[in-house]
Amino acid sequence: MPVEIAGLAGGLDPADLAYAIRRAERLGIGADEVLLAAGLVSADRLAGAAAQRLGLRFEPLEPDARPGALSTTPVIPPVADIGGLMRSGVLADGTGRLIVAARGRRLRELAARLAARAELRRQIVLTSPERLAAFARRRFGPELGRLAAFRLLHTRPSESAGTLGASRLVMAGIGLLLALLPFLMRVAPAPFMLPVAVLLAALLLGWCGLRLAACTMEPEPEPPPLRSDRLLPHYSLIVPLYREARVVPQLVEALDAIDYPREKLQILMVIEPDDAETTAAIVRHALRPGFEIVVAPEAGPKTKPKALNAALPFAHGSVIGIFDAEDVPDPLQPRRVCAVLQGARGRSVGCVQARLAIDNMADSWITRQFAAEYAGHFDVVLPMLGLCGLPVPLGGTSNHFRREVLERLGAWDPCNVTEDADLGVRLARAGWRTAVIGSTTDEEAPRAARPWLLQRTRWYKGWMQTLLVHGRHPRRLARETGWGGALALLFLLGGGVAAALMHPFFAIALLAGWLAGQPAPAGTAAAALEGIGVAVLVLGYASTLLCTVVGMRRRGLPGLARVVPLIPAYWLMMSLAAWRALAQLIVAPHYWEKTDHGLARTSRRRLRMALAVKAGSGSGPSGRPRGSGAARRPRPAASASD
Repeated sequence: MPVEIAGLAGGLDPADLAYAIRRAERLGIGADEVLLAAGLVSADRLAGAAAQRLGLRFEPLEPDARPGALSTTPVIPPVADIGGLMRSGVLADGTGRLIVAARGRRLRELAARLAARAELRRQIVLTSPERLAAFARRRFGPELGRLAAFRLLHTRPSESAGTLGASRLVMAGIGLLLALLPFLMRVAPAPFMLPVAVLLAALLLGWCGLRLAACTMEPEPEPPPLRSDRLLPHYSLIVPLYREARVVPQLVEALDAIDYPREKLQILMVIEPDDAETTAAIVRHALRPGFEIVVAPEAGPKTKPKALNAALPFAHGSVIGIFDAEDVPDPLQPRRVCAVLQGARGRSVGCVQARLAIDNMADSWITRQFAAEYAGHFDVVLPMLGLCGLPVPLGGTSNHFRREVLERLGAWDPCNVTEDADLGVRLARAGWRTAVIGSTTDEEAPRAARPWLLQRTRWYKGWMQTLLVHGRHPRRLARETGWGGALALLFLLGGGVAAALMHPFFAIALLAGWLAGQPAPAGTAAAALEGIGVAVLVLGYASTLLCTVVGMRRRGLPGLARVVPLIPAYWLMMSLAAWRALAQLIVAPHYWEKTDHGLARTSRRRLRMALAVKAGSGSGPSGRPRGSGAARRPRPAASASD
């Protein structure tokens, strides 16, 4: 019997022990991990039985430890090494002893060392990984808080939006110039203003051209999901939540439906210390093993990236996936990610981005426009960027990272309110590709104007922050990403922000000139601007229309005739959000405007499920039985594959 469960012999049903051994061999893990994931035994009982079997003392690491349990205060590792402590599971207690938190095959390695050197039993005590994690949160709380909030700012200040300072005023000046440009062109001398107009036209036309080019390219073929459970790596999913009690039941159900061996899947739910309602909902609904709660520190800005950083040291997986509270991902998404990472071209891939789709499209005209916009972005533009090896401004969810790459980059920037776009650029600058796969995650879009405006303001503000951070040293950016990558980033983010800021002023200036019936004199800067404005306006709408049509067809979305006439109104809303973001960038650069979820009235996903049930399939959202990746207790007998 494997050493990790040998101490349980006689205390558990022999059929359960036999099942655990067979399944562990198939998965390439320890039998204790199978028993724990199936809920057949507690972590403390496993660790206690293993300690007794190995002739070690079990250390519970209690807050009020018994006298002599820990002879001295454990050594606090440097801040940057706390994550390493959690992964290695070894803590020195200041007396030369080691407190080891081992499970599975690492426990077998420990047993082999003890067999070779019996004197080590006097130097080692055993605890469980869960006990070690709880101890680290208590003992290293301030260090963990500083690590989550300020690591990137202190170690790589030039890559953090927390060091923008006066650069925000530069952005404000650029915004003011863009607003006044249509009117300055009529009064300012041509030699001064015409170059500005030409550069701006190049930026906006580059933005249009990038999207038009994306419409001509088919998405990259991707390998089928990785089916071999043994080849699957340990996977950690991090889900930050704040004031999300309404969607917790849906979230837990969606995560529980993921087709992945439970023994290799860890789900970290990150909450804020002042959010008791969400915490209670998680405790009430996330009942099976594998769900863990991490409390984000109060230090630093209260942002999603800081919450992600707080969870990273406690993530055990070599692949880290990010989901939002309202997400319902494709159950096969982690397997599809692993197929890409382990494929022929996967060695250069640092991140895999899944596609996002709006589930509550029928809620309002805003959700219809949002769904069409998402289809154009995630089904047309991002696949082209990934195929061409260009920087990919990541979506805020359903991105999956190699753990080593994420840590090497310094993880997320808590000062950037679109930490996803920023991290996508840093991946490209470090030489890593981002692959975009067809696996889809359903999301909920705001159905009313105000919540939509708050969310889009944050997005525009974060894109401005990302442009300012990575535009500080243009030559260095071009050297690291290539000129093509630098221009693609400038066109996609810079052109998108400039188009949103300038759209109403260009439209008003052109409309005023046409209504007045007094065109600008030929050969003047104003005439050139009018020509540029017409070209940008026509190409802008054309590229948006084509991107929308192609995206909606690829996504299979109905209602194109209801979407197209309202694009101008939607653009005006985006302009309002962009100007609001510019103002916020100056006065509240790190303020995170929360989007409430759980308010959707319609659901395309639920409609598909109802139709499937009506057709007699009896399957879940993906067409697969739920929980197919779960560890199942063998009653009455395990399957032959186990």
